Amino acid sequence: MLLWLPLSGAVLAGPVADPLEHLTISATALPVSWLATPAAVSFRQFDEDIPAQDALKLLQGMAGVQADLRSNLAQDSRLSIRGFGSRSSFGVRGVRMLLDGIPLTTPDGQTQPGALFAADLASVEVLKGPFAALYGNAAGGVIAWQSKPAEPGLLALSQQQSADHRQQSLRADGAFGTVMLQQLDHQGTRPHNRASRQQALWKQQVQLTDSLRLNARVDFSSDPRLDDPGALTLSEWQQNPNQTSALASRFDSHKTTLQRQAGISLQSSHWQLSSYLTSRQITQFLTQTGEAITSSGGVVDLSRDMFGLQWQQQDRWQSLSWQWSLSHEQSRDNRLGYVNQFGQQGALRRDDVSTSRSQDAALRLSYDASDALTLHGGARLAWLRFESTDRFIVPGNPDDSGAKQDQGRAHALGFRYALNEHWSWHAATGRGFESPTLTEMAYQRGQSGLNLALQSARNRQWDSGLKWQQYLTAGLSQAQLDLFYLTSERELVVDSSSGGRTVFKNAAGTRRQGVEFSLQQQFGQAWQLAYSLTWLDAAYTDAAAGQQLPGVAAQQQQWQLSFEPGSGWFAALRYRRLSRVATDDLNQQFAPAYGLLDIDSGWQGQYGVLDWRLHLSAENLTDQQYIGAVVVNQASGRSLEPGGPRQLSAGLQVRFQVF
Repeated sequence: MLLWLPLSGAVLAGPVADPLEHLTISATALPVSWLATPAAVSFRQFDEDIPAQDALKLLQGMAGVQADLRSNLAQDSRLSIRGFGSRSSFGVRGVRMLLDGIPLTTPDGQTQPGALFAADLASVEVLKGPFAALYGNAAGGVIAWQSKPAEPGLLALSQQQSADHRQQSLRADGAFGTVMLQQLDHQGTRPHNRASRQQALWKQQVQLTDSLRLNARVDFSSDPRLDDPGALTLSEWQQNPNQTSALASRFDSHKTTLQRQAGISLQSSHWQLSSYLTSRQITQFLTQTGEAITSSGGVVDLSRDMFGLQWQQQDRWQSLSWQWSLSHEQSRDNRLGYVNQFGQQGALRRDDVSTSRSQDAALRLSYDASDALTLHGGARLAWLRFESTDRFIVPGNPDDSGAKQDQGRAHALGFRYALNEHWSWHAATGRGFESPTLTEMAYQRGQSGLNLALQSARNRQWDSGLKWQQYLTAGLSQAQLDLFYLTSERELVVDSSSGGRTVFKNAAGTRRQGVEFSLQQQFGQAWQLAYSLTWLDAAYTDAAAGQQLPGVAAQQQQWQLSFEPGSGWFAALRYRRLSRVATDDLNQQFAPAYGLLDIDSGWQGQYGVLDWRLHLSAENLTDQQYIGAVVVNQASGRSLEPGGPRQLSAGLQVRFQVF
C-alpha cells in the first residue's frame, strides 16, 4: 500500500484469498468487513492473467458504474457513477480515482486514466453515495485501484494478439522489488486509428521495524503517437461505422503523452505519512485550425506537475473509533496553443500558467451503539485556490489572468444495522461539492480574465441498502440492493462557444434516483453466476426540466456465467446491455441501445517450476454495430464514437519461479 490508506484494506489484512471477504476502510474510521460497511461498496478482484488495454474496461458490469469505452486510445474512455462525471468531454470528471492510495485526480477534479498499468491491477473498490463526498472535491464517487502484491523469485512473460493489436509484458520480482514492462501496438479498426504505448513500473516494500513499513513506487507511461479518427455524426455512423472523420484526416488529429509518477510513504498500524509527485506532458493536434486570435489554437502543448502530502492517523477507544487526516495537493499547468496548419504546428495562440491548490482537513467517526448497530459520521473541509497567468496578450486577445479562492464543505451521517449474521441494513445522507476546473474558468462572457463568477456545484444524497452474505454448500455467495436519491444545484453548463472560447455558467439543477442490484452466486464447485442491474432516472429540474442528463443510460444489465471444473480448463459467457443515451442537453439525439455477447476460455497447467496459461476470447461475438461512447453537447453533431467490431484474441502467459 502506497501513500495514504487506500479504500481496500487488503494490504492491512494480508493477501486476499476470497474477493467476497476483503476488508474495507472506504466509509469507516477503521477497517471492517464488506458486510459491516454503512455504504454502497462494490469490490472486484481481477484475473491476473487476463490483460486489458484499457483499465476502465475492468469496471464494466459493476452496479452504478457506467464505463463507456472508445475504440480510440487518443481519447480517454468515459466514466460516470450515478450520473457524476457524465458530462465530461475531457478525461474523467466528478469522480475521485486512486492507485495504491496515490491520487490520480487533480485538485480541481480532473483525471486522465489512460496511464494506468492495467496488467498490474489486482482489484478495485468502488464507493458510491454520501460517504464518497468525504474524499473531497469532485468526489461523486471514489474508485480505488489496488496493485498486485510482490511474489519474490517470480519471472513472468505474456503475449496477447488479435487482428488489430499486439501486447507483450514482462514482470520480475526479487530483492530489488517488482519491475514490470509492457508494450502495446494497436492497429485500430478504422483508418487513422493506430496507437503505440510503452509502460514501466518499479515498486518496493521494506519492513523497517516490526511496526513500521516503507513503501515506494515509480510509474512511467509513454504514448509516442495515438491517432484520433474522431467522432461521427448519426448519418455518418449509419452509413459506415468504420469510417474516419474527414476532419481527422485533414488536420492529422493525434496525441502524444508522457507521464511519470513517484510516491513514498511511511506506515505504522496507527498512522501514515505519504507524498507523491506526478509529471505529465501532452501534445495534441485537434480537428480545427484555431486560427482566430481569440482561439486557444488547434494544437495543445500541455505540461502538468502535481504534488501531494498527507498525514493520516486512526485509533480506537472502547466503542469509539476515529480517523483524521490533513493533506495538501497542488498542480501547475503550463499550456501553449498553436495554429494547426493541417498537421503542422503554426503560430502561437495561447500561453498561460495555471495553478490549483487544495488544503483539506477530514475526520471520520464510528461508534458501536450495540452489537448490531454502528453509527458513522464524517466531515471534510477544503480550502481551494485557482490562479491563471496569461502570457499571450496581443491586440484582439486581452489579458485573461485572474485568481479565485473557494471553500468546500462535505459531510455524511449514516448507520449500519446487523439484522442477523447474514443480513445487514445501512442508510446514509450527506452533502458534497464539485468546483469548476481551470479549463471551465478560462473565459467569461464579454470580458477578459478568469470567470470568477463560477461557483462550486453542490449535491445532497440519500442512500439505503441491504447486503447479504452466506456460506452455502457450494461456496460463498453475496447480494446487494441499494436505493438512492440525490439532488444537485449550480451544475455547470455551456453558456456560449465562439472562436474557440467556451464560456461556462452555473445554471442547471438535477434530480437523480435509482436502484442498483448485484448478485454473485456459486452453483456447485464449478459454476458461478454474477449479475448486476442499474436503473437510473437522471433529469434536469430547472431550465431544461424533464430532459434526461446526457451521457447517462437509464438502464444497465450484465450477467456472467463462469465454469471452472478444476481440470485446468475454464470458460465464461458474458452479456452486457445498455439502454439508449442522450448526446445533448435538449435530448435532440440519442445513441441507440445495444447488447454485447462475449466469451472467454482457456487452459492452464504446470510443469516443474513453470506455470503456463493460454487464454482465448471473442468480444462482440454477434458483430453488432453499436456506439461505444458519446461526446456530450458536441456543437458540430459529431458526437458518436463507434464501438469495436467482433474481435478474436489469444494470449499466452508463462511464469517461472526462479527461486
